[in-house]
Amino acid sequence: MDYTSLTILIGTVLMLIPYVYFYILYRERFMGIWILSWLIFWGRIVLFDYGPLTWKQSAVALTFFQLMIIINGLTFAWGTYVFINKPLNKNWLYVAAGTFTLSIVSNLLDLPLLYKLLPPLGFSCFMCIWIGRIFTHHLQTTGIGRYITGYALTFWGLLTLFMPYSVSIPWLSPWCYLAGIILRLVIVLGILLVYLEKTRSDLAQKETQYRLLAENAADVIYRYRLSPVANFEYISPAALPVTGYIPEEYYTDASLLTKLIYLDDQPLFDKFVENDSAPSDLPHTFRLVRKDQNIIWVEQKVVPIYDKSGNLVALEGILRDVTARKNMEQVVARAEQMNMVGQMAASVAHEIRNPLTSVRGYLQMMKIKGESSISQERYDLMISELDRTNTVITEYLLLAKDKVPNLRSCCLNSIITAVFPLIQVTAGATSAYIKLFPEEIPETYLDKNEIRQLIFNLVNNGLQAMPKGGELVIRTYMDKDTVVLSISDQGSGIPPQILKNLGTPFLTTKNTGTGLGLPMCYRIAQRHNAAIHVETSDKGTTFLVKFSLTSL
Repeated sequence: MDYTSLTILIGTVLMLIPYVYFYILYRERFMGIWILSWLIFWGRIVLFDYGPLTWKQSAVALTFFQLMIIINGLTFAWGTYVFINKPLNKNWLYVAAGTFTLSIVSNLLDLPLLYKLLPPLGFSCFMCIWIGRIFTHHLQTTGIGRYITGYALTFWGLLTLFMPYSVSIPWLSPWCYLAGIILRLVIVLGILLVYLEKTRSDLAQKETQYRLLAENAADVIYRYRLSPVANFEYISPAALPVTGYIPEEYYTDASLLTKLIYLDDQPLFDKFVENDSAPSDLPHTFRLVRKDQNIIWVEQKVVPIYDKSGNLVALEGILRDVTARKNMEQVVARAEQMNMVGQMAASVAHEIRNPLTSVRGYLQMMKIKGESSISQERYDLMISELDRTNTVITEYLLLAKDKVPNLRSCCLNSIITAVFPLIQVTAGATSAYIKLFPEEIPETYLDKNEIRQLIFNLVNNGLQAMPKGGELVIRTYMDKDTVVLSISDQGSGIPPQILKNLGTPFLTTKNTGTGLGLPMCYRIAQRHNAAIHVETSDKGTTFLVKFSLTSL
């Protein structure tokens, strides 16, 4: 083997080193296919070009030589298609099969060697030019690597076709071999350059995508560095709608987030941060005081970041506003309480109501037959107490879960008009007066008895909220696809601690109240697919009962 041959073999082996390195490092499939292609090329050189096989005089060896050239080109094309994320065009398989068939036929004919080599070398030449075109015209990279690789492949393909003819020219042959080595080296370096450029482009694109996700996420995403100087390295724009502060305010004041924590939740938050050595899979839920002083519930998931020495250096977290979910949990808890009361009402009320009815009947009969005025007063007292007991039991029954409302098509205004004289009599016992403003509204499906009870309860609450007198206004009107019943008083408003638990059974601020009036209203509204909204201030309270026309 001469010096030129040794140089070609060593150069081919050296070209494989960076491919093998990147394949071991990143396990890219196309890199492995390219390694296979270069191994086939190296094996062809070892066995045929400078090896022991006398393939030029043997038809079998010549056929095998031609097959290796075809497989070499096909494998390189396969790796290129994988690199650009496309499947190998099946037409190449048909062309390769046709080229190999033509090679076998030429080997059986009495033709010069150059003619026999023309089909596989032509296939290899066309394959290199085609792959070069893919690199220069179809590869989505911005660097010059694709042009270097594409033109080098084109020239190598032309050189491959011309190489056998240069052998007959002694002074040209060494230069062709040298050109082949240089072109192959340029191809290897160009492909590696393209790979690095593509990797950098993909990373930049992914970074842009992740940044867009972070910038447009509804949750607050942040990275907080603890050492050497505590500061926010990043906080997403969602910080503004969630907390009311823009990201620049967090960058200026590193302790801003901890300052927003609700005072009662501060110890739990400190304990959560201090327990960084054993992070929980469950998020930490606490309250924040927004810039507008509204209190919200947030849920935080934090991942601690450590340095090589095991020291905590940063925290990466996601902060989510869960105020709506917390409110829904309160509604569910209230519904569960209502269900409990309903079950108790169903099991207890029926057991005691019938005996009370009998006792009341006997007392009425004894009162009619009695003559003593003292006994009459006692009878009145007992009947009054039994009536009060019966009223409480009636309220329990209205809370029963399995009660089916007797819905009939009617107008809410007609129900209010019917009970308005009774409401005026009730208001007459106080210093308040009532105004009625009914607007034209459509009929809807209502249970008249339950709606009367709802109106009485809301009116009584309004009158009791104005012990010194005032004006109570009842309105009806349309709001889009809902019929609204509005009852407004001029009381001092509902305290915040009562407002957030409004509708909870047995919750009352009255000494003689049972705390079942409003829960009964909520249950009646639920059975009518209606919703109750409360607007309160120090100037009064308005209960809005909204009956949806579309849900009936």
